[in-house]
Amino acid sequence: MRQAAPVLLVNPGRRHDESPGRPDAEPAALHTRFPGYAPTRLVDAPALAAELGLARLSVKDESARLGLPSFKILGASWAVYRLLVCRLGHEPQWSTFAELRREFAPLGPLTLVAATDGNHGRAVAHMANLLGYAARIFVPAGTAPARIDGIGSEGATVTV
Repeated sequence: MRQAAPVLLVNPGRRHDESPGRPDAEPAALHTRFPGYAPTRLVDAPALAAELGLARLSVKDESARLGLPSFKILGASWAVYRLLVCRLGHEPQWSTFAELRREFAPLGPLTLVAATDGNHGRAVAHMANLLGYAARIFVPAGTAPARIDGIGSEGATVTV
């Protein structure tokens, strides 16, 4: 059976000059400046390794990534940062989030918005909180109350 060719969907209404473009810095350079940054811990899982017939199995522990219980902060933070850099028009010079907030101050008050059923929205809300912006996160009906509470704990307005 022949495999279908990949499909690329393009939003014709999006202005290409709004794209963050090719980043000047790697995502790791951003993430290492986050409060509480530490390399992801690897945890050996010998029982699972034996069950799977493997000599060794290690699992990344993403239960406390940059203050959140998932890896989603990595993509959300990079996307938010690149979008704000694009709006600012240049790569800011900063070492701390207080300095980054000052660099982004000319952008004025902003609200970061996301639609999610959990960790991505919490990550966007976390970034908004770190940068001094508001966040509004839309979640589908039926989202677990614990997820809604987690998003809200980051200071976001949650709309079901």
